[in-house]
Amino acid sequence: MQNIQGKRYALICSGLTLGLLGVMVLAINLGAVHLKPAWILKIILNTLSGRDLFAGEWKPQMVSIVWNLRLPKVIAAAFIGASLSLSGIFMQALTRNPLADPFLLGVSSGASTGAVSAILLGGLPFIRYFPLHLGAFTGAVIAGTLVFMFSDERGSISTSRLVLTGMAVSAIFSALTNLLIFVTPDTHKINSAVFWMIGSLAGITWKHLPAVAIVFSAGLGVGFLIHRSLDILLTGEERALTLGVDLKAMRRVLIVTSALLAGVAVSISGVIGFVGLVIPHISRMVFGPVHRRLIGPACLLGAAFMVMADMLARMLAKPEEMPAGIITALAGAPFFLHLLRKGMCTFGD
Repeated sequence: MQNIQGKRYALICSGLTLGLLGVMVLAINLGAVHLKPAWILKIILNTLSGRDLFAGEWKPQMVSIVWNLRLPKVIAAAFIGASLSLSGIFMQALTRNPLADPFLLGVSSGASTGAVSAILLGGLPFIRYFPLHLGAFTGAVIAGTLVFMFSDERGSISTSRLVLTGMAVSAIFSALTNLLIFVTPDTHKINSAVFWMIGSLAGITWKHLPAVAIVFSAGLGVGFLIHRSLDILLTGEERALTLGVDLKAMRRVLIVTSALLAGVAVSISGVIGFVGLVIPHISRMVFGPVHRRLIGPACLLGAAFMVMADMLARMLAKPEEMPAGIITALAGAPFFLHLLRKGMCTFGD
């Protein structure tokens, strides 16, 4: 029976992988300029090999559209969705709350302050120049670090204290962001800052991919290394202590890893809400709470969801580009309200 379940699980994961690849091809294909799906693979293989393996049936500018514009953006969307989903899994395990998400640590608010500071002031305080993405990542890490510091009480971090500290830090950074917008006279810069805060994948290039790919790969490795401890953590702290789980070390690993995953994703895309809440929860409902079987499908679903959200954002507002954060919020918020209505929220400490 276990063998059959294993085969079924492998079949589902294979199907999700093929589905993700199909959605990515569709996202590259759709846009203001029409492309045939067969051209996409041929253009990619020609560019990777540096030779004309396939005869060019397309116009020369289409190579630039596929390779320089659409492909890096679609790959980034997949990594961002997977990173936020993995971060959400860690946060829900840490708090034993199915309604927790990556931004519980104030990461989004910290990233917003860093990014808005870079856009409006040209850098962070005391630093003359700071690129937007580096500013967002720095703000996210500072917020996560503050939450970690103030949640630690004599070497112990309780989940309720973590949540309350995250709310306070998030409020502080949100106030700082609003203050920066309020005192800036340049309306063009303010519009750029607000557009970024809504969450957009516009302007992503190949240079943005290494960071999110490396951090996601590291986070995925951490998830599979500690999957048994995550399972035990869901059963309660007393049982976890009885079974030999080092709660202090586990909490630190989960907090740091979640902050890095969400921080890097947010630094590239802006604030994308609900992905880290909805996708892990749906995955847990379908695949169960065992993290060894949960992590892979959740990351694949998160990647596909983010690619589809960005694709819809482009298609609904052609020739302009709607921020993808609007799509994720419109899809995720009703589901969040459904969970609240069903009372699917349990806090343990």
